Amino acid sequence: MDISLVSYQLSVFSYQLSAFSNQLSAFSFQLSAISYQLKADG
Repeated sequence: MDISLVSYQLSVFSYQLSAFSNQLSAFSFQLSAISYQLKADG
């Protein structure tokens, strides 16, 4: 297997991983904002 191909796949994988973690943190931020609104309403 070509080393450059492997390193390319690894960098693509790490890019997808960081994008996924970004989505995850944005999702948790939305959740905390929703729970904050619920507390304010209650």
